[in-house]
Amino acid sequence: MAPFIKGLGEFLPPAIMTMLVVYCYRNVNLTNLSANLPELLAGLITVAVHLWQRKMFLSLALGTLSYILLVNFVF
Repeated sequence: MAPFIKGLGEFLPPAIMTMLVVYCYRNVNLTNLSANLPELLAGLITVAVHLWQRKMFLSLALGTLSYILLVNFVF
């Protein structure tokens, strides 16, 4: 495989995840954390699951599920 393609394969997944995080948290107001608690908790759950299992799909799925549950049933 060409070194350029290999480099893209290593560079693009973290770059895409960074863009998604910036997009998801672009409207979070850090001065009023209680209003944005579901987003922050779901983000922390996503990071914790990813550091624990190192499986991107699992961490994204559990983070999304936790956000949906937090918004609909807790807050």
